[in-house]
Amino acid sequence: MSTEHLMGDVGAVFEALMGTADGPRQEGEKHLRNLTISTPADILLLLAQIGAQGVGGFQLDQRLLSLILLKRLAFKPLPGLFLNENSQHATAPFDVIRETTRGRIETVLCAGLKDEMDTRMRKGLGNCAATWAQESAARHRPLLPLPPILLELTASPHPFHRFTPFQLLDMTPTLLVDSVSDPLPAPQLAHVLLAGINDPSVDVRVEAMKAVRSVLMEGVTGKEREEIGSQMIHQAFQSLPRLPSNLLSHALVPLVDLASVHPNLFLPTLSDTLPYLLSLASPPSSSVPHQFSPYPPSRVGQEEWEEIANPATEILLSLIELRPSQLEGWESGRVARELVGLLIGRQVGSFEVDCQDWLDATNLEEEDEDYPVFAEEALDRLAHALGGSTILPALSSQVESLLAQPDWRCRYCALVAIAAVAEGCLEELQPRIRDVLTIISPTAKDPHPRVRYAFLQCLGQLCSDCEGIMQREYQNDVLQVCLQLLEDPITRVRVHSAACLTNFFQDVEPESFASYIQPLVGTLLRLFRAGALYLQEQVLATLSNIALGAMETFLPFYRDVMDLCIHTLANATSSDQHKLQGRAMECASLTGSAVGKAAFAGDAVKVAQLMIIIQNALQSDDVRSAYLMDAWTSLCQTLGDDFEPFLPQVIPPLLKAASFKPTKPDALLSSFEESTPDTEDALVASNTSEMDEKVQAFENLTLYAFTMRAKFEPWLMHSMELSLGGIVDRYSEGVREAAAFLVPGLLQVAKDAKVWNDSPNNLIEVFQRVINAITKESDPSFLALLYKSFTDSLHVVSLSLPSNLSAQLINSTEAHLRDLKSTRVDREIQSDYMDEADREIYLEEQENENSALDQMENSLIMIKQFDENEEFSDRIDRVQRLRAEVRKRGLKEDEPDGM
Repeated sequence: MSTEHLMGDVGAVFEALMGTADGPRQEGEKHLRNLTISTPADILLLLAQIGAQGVGGFQLDQRLLSLILLKRLAFKPLPGLFLNENSQHATAPFDVIRETTRGRIETVLCAGLKDEMDTRMRKGLGNCAATWAQESAARHRPLLPLPPILLELTASPHPFHRFTPFQLLDMTPTLLVDSVSDPLPAPQLAHVLLAGINDPSVDVRVEAMKAVRSVLMEGVTGKEREEIGSQMIHQAFQSLPRLPSNLLSHALVPLVDLASVHPNLFLPTLSDTLPYLLSLASPPSSSVPHQFSPYPPSRVGQEEWEEIANPATEILLSLIELRPSQLEGWESGRVARELVGLLIGRQVGSFEVDCQDWLDATNLEEEDEDYPVFAEEALDRLAHALGGSTILPALSSQVESLLAQPDWRCRYCALVAIAAVAEGCLEELQPRIRDVLTIISPTAKDPHPRVRYAFLQCLGQLCSDCEGIMQREYQNDVLQVCLQLLEDPITRVRVHSAACLTNFFQDVEPESFASYIQPLVGTLLRLFRAGALYLQEQVLATLSNIALGAMETFLPFYRDVMDLCIHTLANATSSDQHKLQGRAMECASLTGSAVGKAAFAGDAVKVAQLMIIIQNALQSDDVRSAYLMDAWTSLCQTLGDDFEPFLPQVIPPLLKAASFKPTKPDALLSSFEESTPDTEDALVASNTSEMDEKVQAFENLTLYAFTMRAKFEPWLMHSMELSLGGIVDRYSEGVREAAAFLVPGLLQVAKDAKVWNDSPNNLIEVFQRVINAITKESDPSFLALLYKSFTDSLHVVSLSLPSNLSAQLINSTEAHLRDLKSTRVDREIQSDYMDEADREIYLEEQENENSALDQMENSLIMIKQFDENEEFSDRIDRVQRLRAEVRKRGLKEDEPDGM
């Protein structure tokens, strides 16, 4: 087979694709597709020859592009290329060409892997060969020529040759198992990997670490993992100190993945690995005269150190979270003691002494990308994993000394550390709240504003996390200090004091703060009149929460607050005040909800009219959209039937949002990128805000349907069509879930409005499409939701289904049950080969399956309740017995895990 006649065409395609102009690039891609459709074997072989062997004398970048095109073209169905001219289903070129051509291409790729000397080309060849092996194996056609080359390259004197086998094993971890006639035994596979971990070349060692990760996670059985895994982890940690600091993070990341899934592999060598990981988490030296840990400061720069410390800390946290008793028991809790100090030390060293930028900030909505969140999040995880009995003593030994330090950063970090661990240490913290308040209260008057800010952060976190103790027993302490700090000279502290109050009022009884409502509301209204925009926004949010906490006792202050909201809605019309308008909608609707319909009804019309004006003026990506959605639902719940006049304004935008479909990007311009994400994932990722609005729209439609009942009827048909499409949405689990809840609500609308009484076909279509969705669904979690939607829907209509629909549901249920039984029996058979991580994954899957089984039972009971057909009754009984049998199969929680 000669490919020379295509050389000119392919060269022209390369030139077009490597250019920057979209037009020629699109034409080049189109031409290459047409060439592939007309002569798939020649094109694939030529691309392989150019990339792997340098045929045609092309430059390096063109050869690399050739390999990218080969792996993208070979396995992607092409419209116009058919395996069977009669059926005309788009087919991938790989599946059309002859086996002899496939063999020639593989020979070319393997020759390139053996002979190529350029390191960039070798990486491109490795990626291409790995993809070819994966796709070939997926078609039950193992790539037999590749494993011998791989094993041969491990003994090469050239490090860039030895690199390739581990690159391939990282990408195709089962290569030495399913692409050989005799699978390599686990000890021999371990020998290959250990040789890479200890290779003289640092690049080979790092790549071998990645291969170890992939092989242990996907390339061996659970029993084989137990046999060889701990040894490889131990050798990996022995190798890490010999890596240069700029490569160390790359070698640690694969170990993060292993620790998060297979923590038991790390347990036999904790005494070696834990001190090393803790030492890596020691930050560079700071000017603070406080010893955070026994480890010497890191000698590398802050940025390079973080790249190392982040994965090292993540390994520690994963082990602590997944195996808390073993990690807590190691050297009497040494890990927690030292890690708490290391994390606080990291936090302190992350701040600049000067904080003028923080003081000058006015847009608090923009997340501070430089804020060191890592340490606080790690402390939170640590506290949840080990609890207060371990964490609080370790924290106390640091906090008392830090609060006495002259450097504001120490005092700040001590306070935010308490806030970070509060929720995880709740049980042990609750009896000691008074002691905590005694320790932190002096910082409310700290001379540095960021420390006062941190005090409020800590106080607000305690209000949120301590299950009402702060509101019941320490309300005077909290409210007095917040009132004081509402008068702070620094605006950001005043704002945070108001924010702290929102936390306090989320879990409170009105009588516990009645005497504070007047001074709080008065102070907040005064701050609003004289405050900056971001302070005004927080004031309205805080007033909303106070009103909700006070309920009808807020009536004496209702007029002033509602007038403020209405004035803001009418007059805060500039673009920079959009969020302020949103907060005013929120405050007005929630305050009205708090005081009740009788007091709010007159103002509700004014608020709604202003909201309509705002809604009609919305711009794309308008921050007010979400506030409008929430405010309308709040008004609906408060006004009940009296909300009906506003439905024509509220429902159409929701229907529009619920109708959104992701737009497909230009396929030509992205087809040949080196890394092309899954198409559906890419669609969702590129339309995140619109998909979030779609989910919210379905949720709000559900609320309006159930609240307004028959008055929702004008939008019944459109909403039902959207919901029945939503339950089979390909792009979003959230949409499917919200749509499933909407279906029974809309059936209630139809029932109350009596609009389908004479049109049974509408009901039949609804149940037909829900049952069709059940029939096609394979995910147990969503299957449970669909069955619940069906059961609730049948409960609403309280009618027997046509016999064909009942039969279809029973048949589908029986088919699902047989599939589940087969899956569970397979798990029983495989249980001896599972390690603990595998078992945990499968047991979690079984929990989802059990939820589906429960919902299946409810649906069958509901059918039987409304259908007296004896034949159906007998069939349902048989299916119920099968369901009970399936429930008994599979893994058992109390089974030994074979460890």
